[in-house]
Amino acid sequence: MGDFRFFRPTALEELLDFKAREGSKARILDGGSNVLVYIKEGSIPGGTLVDVKFLETIKGIQVRDGRVEIGAGELIANIMESPLIEKQVPFLRDVLQKFANPLVRNMATLAGNIADSSPIGDTIPPLMVLRAEVVVASTKGTRAIPLEEFFTGPGKNVLKPEEVILKVHFPIPKQGSGGHIKLGLRRGTSCSVASVAVWVVAVKNKVEDIRIALGGVAPTPIRAPKTESAFKGQSLEPDRIAELSERVMEEISPISDVRGSAEYRRQVSARLLAKAVRQALGMEE
Repeated sequence: MGDFRFFRPTALEELLDFKAREGSKARILDGGSNVLVYIKEGSIPGGTLVDVKFLETIKGIQVRDGRVEIGAGELIANIMESPLIEKQVPFLRDVLQKFANPLVRNMATLAGNIADSSPIGDTIPPLMVLRAEVVVASTKGTRAIPLEEFFTGPGKNVLKPEEVILKVHFPIPKQGSGGHIKLGLRRGTSCSVASVAVWVVAVKNKVEDIRIALGGVAPTPIRAPKTESAFKGQSLEPDRIAELSERVMEEISPISDVRGSAEYRRQVSARLLAKAVRQALGMEE
């Protein structure tokens, strides 16, 4: 265990002032489901743990200007149970039911899963297809970052040392439906081998619009724009969906590790995508 201090701000201004002074030495601690693991294994050697669990400024789930806004301090479990989420975007509620286990869902936050910047972050591909943005703040002001531009590598992102995440927001879906498939090595709590999320708008059995995002098949979670283009305007027969889904193998760059080989991930991603599209269309058994 390294040398750590502890700080609990009582207001957002106090938090931002502290981050401005301490930068990357100040580690945000809310649920702590990952931070505490990193401390134990030694990958975080020391610094100040900044407890924001009771900071009301970064909590709340609301609709504003046609967007769903989820505060950085909201627990996964709270988001799942939110009547607003159930009404406006039940797709997200269903996705979060696959996140870890009830114990972790009662500790982890959506913003924490994003900030961890893992290539296999469970919540990230679904948020990408919802066109989510991360709103961050510092003493210099706020900025909104499209989620697909947030990640720069495994465990890395564009957050500046003095910035903190305030909230995640995305437009309320007006049309279309979502699908999400996560492949793990076992049922229940499991890191994913690969995952795929889609949002499909279909008109008269043809794809009018589609967004595709994947996790576990590149150094960061990614969108698949070339495969999206291939789908647009195409018919939605099962065989055609499977054929078009194979295009995604050209857009990913998986690695081999203990959970699966690069080639396995490449092949399975096409099948996961086809299944996610069928699920979004209500065709999946």
